[in-house]
Amino acid sequence: MRSCILSIGSELLEGSVVDTNSSFIANNLSHYGIAPDMIRIVKDNKEEIISLFQSLSKDFDLILTTGGLGPTFDDITAECLASACSVEAALNEKAYKHMKERLERAGVTVRKEHKHQSMLPAGCTLYHNEKGTALGFGMHLNRADIICMPGVPVEMKTMFLDEVLPVLRKKFSFKEIICKDLHFLSIAESDVDAVIRDLKISSETECIINAGSGKVVVKLRGYNNQEIDNISKELAQHFKDSYLGDNYTDEAKLIIDLLKERNKTVSFAESCTGGLLSEYITNISGASAVFMGSVVSYDNSVKQNVLNVPEHILKDYGAVSEECASFMARGVKDLMKTDYSVSITGIAGPGGATDTKPVGLVYIGVSHKNNTEVYKNIFNGDRYQVRMRSAKKALFYLLNAVTEN
Repeated sequence: MRSCILSIGSELLEGSVVDTNSSFIANNLSHYGIAPDMIRIVKDNKEEIISLFQSLSKDFDLILTTGGLGPTFDDITAECLASACSVEAALNEKAYKHMKERLERAGVTVRKEHKHQSMLPAGCTLYHNEKGTALGFGMHLNRADIICMPGVPVEMKTMFLDEVLPVLRKKFSFKEIICKDLHFLSIAESDVDAVIRDLKISSETECIINAGSGKVVVKLRGYNNQEIDNISKELAQHFKDSYLGDNYTDEAKLIIDLLKERNKTVSFAESCTGGLLSEYITNISGASAVFMGSVVSYDNSVKQNVLNVPEHILKDYGAVSEECASFMARGVKDLMKTDYSVSITGIAGPGGATDTKPVGLVYIGVSHKNNTEVYKNIFNGDRYQVRMRSAKKALFYLLNAVTEN
């Protein structure tokens, strides 16, 4: 089966709105081994959209569109599909009733212009919209089933999962494939690629490498469970010092869940990251149960007066040192009276480097009970990347400490 995603809207081409709908649909289709053969963005142009419906419907079995279902003059998906299918765009009473009820419930006056939204291709199949006013609709043209959904992401996602996907699974007899995502932190994409090449993976198993935000994710897709399991074990063992887990999305959430489970708490002392580590933790709902707080000790006076880093440590070794990171971690743990603590001190750049301390040098300390470990890192990238990679690596060290204890 060949499928295509068509994202409709001039705003997508000018960059004022990012097309997240296509990636959501593609990701879900991929779980059934039918990743789309094409993703296309088209502006709000009647002739172009009609032409695409007519031509693509000859090459694809399924065309999924998002956008252009609203009540305004530039919402033209329905009339374009009607024209392509050589039928009239007529008032759909069910669609109009749904829209009218939703608008009145929200206290919006229903105007005659709103009827435009319910002018749908005659004979179309309807798809319920639980989150919004515009129903989805579908038609068959040439060899293709064409299904049109709203462009608002929350509306489209709910409609696709609850209404469209069940229909597609039944019609096309989708068979769900095995999907495993292996997450690694702070390793080079090229190193992972070299190991994968040596594994000589069969053609029936798809392997994709994604890198970004300090992580490398290896995506395995296929029906051979034994091969996927063997690949997973090989990669996890080869990169065991950087392996986060499979089908795993957020180390911050895992840390919070583990600390909650064990009734433990954590605190941070940050210098070069300026609170970024704290942001990663507090982005997760429920963090308040385990995260007591942080000290952004940017100036040496704060390190000394709040975290009790001795003056001679700062003079003899400097703020960016193993010794300073160790005292920072212990100092914030004592101050916040937590079970675990993490410290970060380094040179994010572009200035501040010396002959012995380059840009990207970062020391990360993790303290638990009477033990404090400090890890030396040198991160590549600009100022933001160094800070981001430092905070991500700090989460990795903390996760290891919590897991081991």
